[in-house]
Amino acid sequence: TGGARLDGARGFGRAIIPSSDGENSNGADSDSADSDGADGDSDSGDSDSADSDSADSDSGDSDSGDSDGADSDSAGDEPKAGLIKFDQRRFTVAEDAGVAVITVERSKGEDGEVSVAFHTFDGEAVAGSDYTAVDGILTWADGDGSAKIFAVPILDDDEAEGVETVVLELADVTGGAEVDPLRGSAVLRIEASDGGGDDGERSGVIKLAERAFQVLESGALAVVTVERSKGESGPATVSYATHPASAEEGVDYTAVSGTLSWDDQDGASKTILVPILDDDLTEGNENLTVELSDATGATLDRQRKASLLTIVDDDSTECVPNDATLCLHGGRFRVEVAWATAQGATGTGHPLALSDRAGLFWFFDPGNVELLIKILDGCRKFDSFWVFFSATTDLALEVTVTDTVAGVSKTYRNSMGQSARPVKDVTTFATCK
Repeated sequence: TGGARLDGARGFGRAIIPSSDGENSNGADSDSADSDGADGDSDSGDSDSADSDSADSDSGDSDSGDSDGADSDSAGDEPKAGLIKFDQRRFTVAEDAGVAVITVERSKGEDGEVSVAFHTFDGEAVAGSDYTAVDGILTWADGDGSAKIFAVPILDDDEAEGVETVVLELADVTGGAEVDPLRGSAVLRIEASDGGGDDGERSGVIKLAERAFQVLESGALAVVTVERSKGESGPATVSYATHPASAEEGVDYTAVSGTLSWDDQDGASKTILVPILDDDLTEGNENLTVELSDATGATLDRQRKASLLTIVDDDSTECVPNDATLCLHGGRFRVEVAWATAQGATGTGHPLALSDRAGLFWFFDPGNVELLIKILDGCRKFDSFWVFFSATTDLALEVTVTDTVAGVSKTYRNSMGQSARPVKDVTTFATCK
């Protein structure tokens, strides 16, 4: 479209995949960790150099200037047609304001006529309930460097919802301009105006404490925690129920359902107990869903009304591959992916093995791959296994990697509505010996 270029980090998605310990890298991986591994595989000949994604490379992460006030325009060969960007990365509007005004700028050049498309996407806010979705095109004439605006209608309601977000995106630039790599997307925060006063005067929001829970198969009971937050005014209730996924009701767990209740000014967490049925079969991990519904006296959080409960098979130390489990390094490492949509749907990723060290995951269609992961053997020189993965999705994710020999497990989480980042972890699995 007119010679335009879209930045790869901002032109597509709306999700950020942060690692839970902040170990992320945008650098290219040379796989050199395996050149020193005990298995003798080598991707880089006899080189003794460390993997190019080594921890020192993180200091150059391009997202380090992620402050609202920082201008991402950098020196170099900017197009004369200019850079198109939001004038800030976070906008804020009150729920009762009626409309949010969003400003888009053209900088670093004004040659020729250019245009850019803008779109809105659900974050925590839901189109039709919290705001009205908008799409359109902004146009600049030759020599025009003025700021342009578009409006997002905000829908007020009587629910005490706290802060909800809308993702704003620029795309399809024309005329030789570029979308700024750090300001091509932004977040609109809608601040609730319902209830007034402090949390003690609001009814609150009910949600599951985690997007995913785990329990050992021999653990007898899984404890699932439910929270009431952002208000405690008046009594509240919520119904709950379990639903089978890969785990079979009556064989792997006992189905439960019921109602949780809170008194007026009660903000304590409540628990759901799910009986787990142990057996001697080597089945791999199995999953079920715990779902909340029919909240009264408070609002049910749309993002956390359902969570995945994973029953971890402890009958065998080795990973057992199945439709929800990827096994790497001869079954030593188990990889599982859980996802959730903005509408509250949940599920597990389906693995596609590429080799003994790497694989893919898809969610809805085998032709639409969502995540690539690899685990490298850096034991000989670095005394650690290295985990790298990158996702191309805007869904909330939990990626769990388990060293079945050492009994070490780590879950990497992704928040909805952020731009995707590759994840690198070279320290957690120092389990070579």
